[in-house]
Amino acid sequence: MANKKELSLLPDADNPNSLSARALKWLTTVGRWVIVLTELVVILAFISRFWLDRKNSDLSEVIRQRQAILASTRKFEEEFNSFQKRLDYVREFYQNQPSYDEKISTLVKSTPIDLYYKNISIKQDKKNNQIVINAYLVAFNEKSIVDFIKNLKLNQKIDSVSINNIEKKSNENNYSISISVTFKNQIK
Repeated sequence: MANKKELSLLPDADNPNSLSARALKWLTTVGRWVIVLTELVVILAFISRFWLDRKNSDLSEVIRQRQAILASTRKFEEEFNSFQKRLDYVREFYQNQPSYDEKISTLVKSTPIDLYYKNISIKQDKKNNQIVINAYLVAFNEKSIVDFIKNLKLNQKIDSVSINNIEKKSNENNYSISISVTFKNQIK
């Protein structure tokens, strides 16, 4: 039979307390623990990867859903913001405007029933801070014109009345009147 030779890196059993024997024993013991702990960390990282991948997938799905919701509401939000800006503009515009309806109502209350308005224009004289109404009327008798002018002159809200034109055509039996009425400075 052939002799088997063994090769051993461990020191001889006859000198276990030598420096090289103790160092080699310490290295192999600590080395084993380092390898075991490293493998344990690698295994934990590998197992946690499944949990982290699932959590990442769930979060990605939530983000995609929220992005879809935001994308679907973007047009509505743009329209809403545009509408809000228009409302703010209209609100600001009307807060800075004089009350034209009050001026027209004053003019109508001073008008006799047999006078008819053909055209009315309203403007704001920013220099004098007054409202001026230019009106083109039709009257069928002179008494209505006189009553109308008298009513305007007596009105406390009216500053001045200017008669621009009174005309009666030969083939018609009515008068065409053009006047300008300036209201007192009551702009808001």
